[in-house]
Amino acid sequence: MNEPLHLKRTERLRRAGLRATGSRLAILTALEEDRRHPTAEMIHETLQTTFPSLSLSTVYATLETFVRLGLLRRVSPQGGRLRVDGTTDDHDHAVCRTCGAVFDVDRGHLPRPATPDRLPEGLTVLNVHIEYEVVCPDCAGAPAGTTDQQ
Repeated sequence: MNEPLHLKRTERLRRAGLRATGSRLAILTALEEDRRHPTAEMIHETLQTTFPSLSLSTVYATLETFVRLGLLRRVSPQGGRLRVDGTTDDHDHAVCRTCGAVFDVDRGHLPRPATPDRLPEGLTVLNVHIEYEVVCPDCAGAPAGTTDQQ
């Protein structure tokens, strides 16, 4: 029998050592449903109508906590803004150099380099994420200077 999603999310937060507050559940739900690799501002905007008292600073703090606890991944920032990925499945990213859109890349589709155990200066490798710099189909067909950064 499948457990309802809200119970799975509650359990996910508890396993990470967090209380399952309304704002945390709302942010986690929004992240799991938003495949755009959103910024804190995008999540805040999505939740404003349902949670009008939710502040942008709370969204930022919650996202940072989620990243630190491994509930989501930080995506390379475009323009210095925090972007996150609610999908913790093993995958890489392609980032459009023109508009900043982020796309998931299934690791099964491409060969991967060997992962070293250690890097210089005693750094232990925990995981490797590859980020491809691309031009997306929308930007490839757009006249120069007509695309917007996300």
